[in-house]
Amino acid sequence: MKNQNFADRVINYDSSVLAELFIESSNPANTSFAGGYPDQQLFPSADISAAFARAISANTPGIFQYTDAKGPVALRSILAQRHTQRAGVPITADDILITQGGQQAIDLITRLFINPGDGLALEGPTYVGAISAFESYAPTYYEIPMEADGLNVDHLEAALKANRGANRIKLLYTIPDFQNPTGITLSTAKRQRLAELAVAYDFYILEDSPYRDLRYRGEELPTIQSFDTAHRVLFVSSFSKILSPGLRVGYLVADHEMLGELAGLKSANDVQSPNMTMEALADYLTTNDLDEHINKMKPVYAEKCHAMVTALQKYMPAEIKFTEPEGGFFLWLTGPEGLDLNKFMHDTLLPEAHIVFVPSEPQYAVSKITNCARLNYSNIPLAKIEPGIKQLATYFNAYLAQN
Repeated sequence: MKNQNFADRVINYDSSVLAELFIESSNPANTSFAGGYPDQQLFPSADISAAFARAISANTPGIFQYTDAKGPVALRSILAQRHTQRAGVPITADDILITQGGQQAIDLITRLFINPGDGLALEGPTYVGAISAFESYAPTYYEIPMEADGLNVDHLEAALKANRGANRIKLLYTIPDFQNPTGITLSTAKRQRLAELAVAYDFYILEDSPYRDLRYRGEELPTIQSFDTAHRVLFVSSFSKILSPGLRVGYLVADHEMLGELAGLKSANDVQSPNMTMEALADYLTTNDLDEHINKMKPVYAEKCHAMVTALQKYMPAEIKFTEPEGGFFLWLTGPEGLDLNKFMHDTLLPEAHIVFVPSEPQYAVSKITNCARLNYSNIPLAKIEPGIKQLATYFNAYLAQN
C-alpha cells in the first residue's frame, strides 16, 4: 500500500502541475514563459537526418541489432574525449553510460543510492522532473536553500552534521551551471567545497549539467567532478538542450565499478538505448563540429536572455526581484510575500492576459513557496518577450496597488 500511495503521489504531481502548464504553453493564443524547450529553429535537422541515413547505410544490418547496455563504444569514446577536454576529467569509454536523456540518468543514480527513508539533499528550488523521479524512491528530503552563488553550503554541512543516523544524507542532487529553475551558477569555491564535504561526510554528488555548454557571458567554471579525488561525483549531461530533445540521448560519467552497477540497472530497465539513434549521433559528432553548432546557438539565446532581463529592468516594479543568468534557459522571479503566483496566474493572468509561466511551489521538494516563478526565454520568439514582460508588469503593478 505504501508503494501505491507513492505511485499515486507521482501521478497526481505530474498531471496536476506539468501537464496543464504544457497544454497552456502550446496554445498559440498564450504568451508562454513556461516551457523548458530549446528553440526548434536552431535544430540542425538536415545534418541529423543525413547522419541517420549514413549510419543506417553503413551499419546495416548491425544497426538494427542489440548492442551493449552502456552504448556503442564509438559513441562513448567520442563523449569520453569531449568530457576529458571540456570538463577537465580524464576518462575513457568505460567510464560512460549512454541513457535515454538526462532524466533516465537521474532515475538510475537515485535507484542505486536511495532506499525508502534515505537522506537526499537537493536545492530549493530545483528541477521539477528530478523531484518527480525522486518521489518514486521515498527519500527523506533535505532541502538546501539557494543563494546568489549557488546552494548554501553552510546549510548543507549543518544538515550533514545533524543527521548521521539512519536517515543520513547519501546523495546530493545539484545543478551547478545555470540552474533550472533559477539560472544561478554555483561558484568555484563552493564546487571545491562540495567535493571535500562528500569525502568528509561519506555521500555522493549527482552533478546534473545539461546547460553547461550554453554560457553567454562570463568565464566557464570547472566542474565539481574536476575537484573529486575519491570517485564521489557522478556527472550527468544530455544532448537535449544543445542538439535535439527528440534524440533522447543523455549520458553519465562515473567510476568504472559504479558504472557497471548502473549499467546493470539500465539493462533491467530498458535493455539499452535505441541503437540507431546512438549510431546516428556518433556519425553526427564525427562528421560535424558540435562546438561550431553550439556557437551558432549561443548568440540567439543570449539575445533572448538579454531582452528578458532588459524588459524586467525597464517595466517591473521594484518589489519584483529577478535573477540575471549568465547562460542556460531560465531566470527566477520573486514577488512579495503573500503573493500566490499559481493562483494569480490561473485566476488573472491566463484568462485576462493569456500569460503562462511555471509557479514556484512544485519546484520545491519540501517548502511551500508560492511567491516565485520560473521564466523561460529560450523557446519564446524574441519579438514576444518585451511585450509579454511589459504586460506581466502591468498586472503586477495592479496587484501591488491593491495590496
